Amino acid sequence: METDVSYCSKPGGYLGARKPVLLTASFFCALLLLSLVSGGESQAEDKPAAPTLLVTTGAGEKATGDSASGVPTSSRAQALAVKIAELDEILLDRKRLEDSLRVEKSAQSAAALQSTNVKKLIRLEVEDFFAQTSNRERLDSLLEDYKRSADEENAVRLRVQSVEKELGDQHLRFTQAARDVERLKAQLASEVRQRDSKRIQAIAQRLDRTIYFNEAITFRCSTAKSLAACLADYEYDGRMPQWVQEHYQRVLGEEIRDQVSDLKVSPNWFSYRTKSDFSQANMSLDGTVSAQVSIEAAVTAKKMMACAILDVSYELCDSKSHSLIVRSNRFNDQVLINDQAYGSTPVSLMLDSGAYEIKVSVGGVTKSRSLDLNGDQVINFNF
Repeated sequence: METDVSYCSKPGGYLGARKPVLLTASFFCALLLLSLVSGGESQAEDKPAAPTLLVTTGAGEKATGDSASGVPTSSRAQALAVKIAELDEILLDRKRLEDSLRVEKSAQSAAALQSTNVKKLIRLEVEDFFAQTSNRERLDSLLEDYKRSADEENAVRLRVQSVEKELGDQHLRFTQAARDVERLKAQLASEVRQRDSKRIQAIAQRLDRTIYFNEAITFRCSTAKSLAACLADYEYDGRMPQWVQEHYQRVLGEEIRDQVSDLKVSPNWFSYRTKSDFSQANMSLDGTVSAQVSIEAAVTAKKMMACAILDVSYELCDSKSHSLIVRSNRFNDQVLINDQAYGSTPVSLMLDSGAYEIKVSVGGVTKSRSLDLNGDQVINFNF
């Protein structure tokens, strides 16, 4: 570069001696400068633009993870909490990366604008160079400025690409963590549903029952009536529903103490029919009647009662009945369904939708199978 400058800017004495050579050399220097500038400009313009990463938000997918039948519900809940915490951390990282990406892109735009302005100035200087003798040092300075701007733009572009790649990797991690959370939620919900379904079935079998109890009553009657007439005309004044509820709650509470520690029964959960008779009675001279009433109450639970007692969704109790047939290839076997004996196969039952544990035993060998009954099914056991 220094040779070109010295050759094109020799003092007048040298140029005066060789005027033809001067024209040729000047023309050659001009062409060389134009070639250098045009080449740098072309290279700067031909550089590929920073790739733009298209980030799409992944939708929740149906989890098909491995079976969770052997993992306690508490472990699933802990794993779910860990995954949710990981998801929150990833979201914070994602926000940081997005902010960094915006800053770097702004720097890239500023560097590109600066490079464009420098190129315009160079173009003007080149045009001025052909129009008149200009300061070559100024042109060299502009070329250096352009090179620095191009280098800075390239460095920023590389940083943008790095941040975009990191953001893409982080998005993949976020998507995977979100899928893990949804899978754990589904597994946990399934385990809770199966557990509640078994509890409902265990309680529902004990709700319908006939209870017997005695109540002492005292009332006033006209002394003109006999004791039998007073007893025949006596009305319970609405106390029968309260008596039935209290005794039914007491009897049922003792029966399902293993499932519910403190049972509270609402009269809206069941219906009943009663039969009553006086076991003993007497009447004083002032018309006061004292009697003992023996009551038989046949209680029929409503379909939602088991869910109300356990405080779970009523949808678990609003189930349809399905046919279940259990068979095996051996004689004298024994069938247990949710630990309730049903004799030897073949066994044909109508059961509500829900989770069932079926066991078939013969000759000291027991085979079992878990079943989520939501339609008519036939189960075969081979020994």
